[in-house]
Amino acid sequence: MPQLSLSWLGLGPVAASPWLLLLLVGASWLLARILAWTYTFYDIVHRLQCFPQPPKRNWFWGHLGLVTPTEQGMRVVTQLVANYPQGFVTWLGPIMPAVFLCHPDMVRTVLSASGTHTVSSGVGLRLIVLCPSVMASLSRWSR
Repeated sequence: MPQLSLSWLGLGPVAASPWLLLLLVGASWLLARILAWTYTFYDIVHRLQCFPQPPKRNWFWGHLGLVTPTEQGMRVVTQLVANYPQGFVTWLGPIMPAVFLCHPDMVRTVLSASGTHTVSSGVGLRLIVLCPSVMASLSRWSR
């Protein structure tokens, strides 16, 4: 315990107790934050299991680089929409999911939800709507 001693400050042994208590409180707070973030991430992954997803390119990068901003990337998006006509999930890195909805009925279901099942702000969730026909269907549906 000589490493934790604060005798080099010249305060004596009485001052060591508040410092150790502060260290304990800080470590407990950090552990609680890490556990809360881990549970939030687990909850999001569990909720997204109902969506199909294309094979990941890498365990860490997820689906990053799957769609490039070129004509070839648009072909990949078209192929993904053809393979997953209702919708699919891609992972932008190890912790950032993006949900792509491709069918007007799926988009209508999400947009008409009451909002009671929102994702907490600890880990973000991105919702992306594909296909111009979806937007046209939504505009007709909203009238």
